[in-house]
Amino acid sequence: MGWLEEQGVRCALLDWGPITPEDRADTLDSFVMHRLLPLLQAVDGPVHLVGYCLGGLIAWAAACHLPVRSLSLIATPWHFSGYPAARREELTRMWQHHRSSCEAMGLVPMEVMQHGFWTLSPDKLMEKYLKFGAMPPDSASAQRFVAVEDWANGGEPLPFALGEQLFEQLYRDDITGKGQWTVGDIAIAPGAIRGPVMEFASASDAIVPLACSPDMPGREVMASGHVGMVIGGSAPRTLWPMLKRWILSHEGSI
Repeated sequence: MGWLEEQGVRCALLDWGPITPEDRADTLDSFVMHRLLPLLQAVDGPVHLVGYCLGGLIAWAAACHLPVRSLSLIATPWHFSGYPAARREELTRMWQHHRSSCEAMGLVPMEVMQHGFWTLSPDKLMEKYLKFGAMPPDSASAQRFVAVEDWANGGEPLPFALGEQLFEQLYRDDITGKGQWTVGDIAIAPGAIRGPVMEFASASDAIVPLACSPDMPGREVMASGHVGMVIGGSAPRTLWPMLKRWILSHEGSI
């Protein structure tokens, strides 16, 4: 975001802020209807929407309600049946184990989410820490690893209902891939997007494998991982300029 601003692209970052038990009923749908759409309706004219991971689903749904200059989806899951069946079953068992305590709290703590990520790719988790163990402790690569891990493990919890939606409706039932997701009585689908769309995906993403991506007609496939494609060492030479070119190429689209 900072780089795009430096490049002359006016940006605004939507942060959903601290999540408390009072937010327990929030889902992807309510984030679209009660947070993002009112904001978009308050600004002057259509905007470029960019969404990363689940943020891509939120941006996608909003772009089915209002015209956009462009929609950019980064590492966004859609076909949840693209995950191996054994992994989806594992996630379902993990969620069933944690569900009652999460419901009591009204929240899904980051520790539960991390458990889910580890379940998706345990081999890559071990490989990641083995590589870290081989780094000189004071090296730039080791310091960067620690900074990224601190960031990845320090996120806000999810509202309980959003966690329920994620693990039951998405990972288990694949309502998006089956074309069964509706938000505000509008079916969310590729053909419902009210503007041009570009997808940025990764061939080595363990969190959102390529088989789970929406596979839009406009798609750029990179080699970086889920986090690396956005903030990795190569991102300033790959994703960032590609995103900038895509946005600027649609400045006059509406």
